[in-house]
Amino acid sequence: MLPTNPPATGVGLGYGIGIAVSILILISTIMLASYICIRLKSAPRDGATSEGVLDSPAAEVKLGLDRPVIESYPRIVLGESRRLPRPNNGPCSICLCDYEARDPVRCIPECNHCFHADCVDEWLRTSATCPLCRNSPAPSRLATPLSDLVPVAFQIR
Repeated sequence: MLPTNPPATGVGLGYGIGIAVSILILISTIMLASYICIRLKSAPRDGATSEGVLDSPAAEVKLGLDRPVIESYPRIVLGESRRLPRPNNGPCSICLCDYEARDPVRCIPECNHCFHADCVDEWLRTSATCPLCRNSPAPSRLATPLSDLVPVAFQIR
């Protein structure tokens, strides 16, 4: 009697092991590539410090105002009436505390909003806008503002 099934040669097992090893190599390669991409994105570029700020002064971005500019804004000491120049009313919009007599107050010239001097000084060091109306007291860094360009366009006709 002849056997009906030929003996197994182990070919099916070899394919299974090959596929499993290939999948493991593929997963390892993807993980290694992801790790390298993350490391490259978080590494400082040439000319950059560990804080991410460029060493070049031309590329430095400063969000707030310098101390001399802040100190140039009017500073008043409140009297017993605790009356602020218009359009101010209510508590300090930064710390939400009421104004007391003899509190030093600093006013932003462009919008005349006043705040406790310590509060607004700290605010202006980190942000160059009024905390209440968001108008910028900083001088414009643009050579020609857009408002100066619009009238010129109308004169071309």
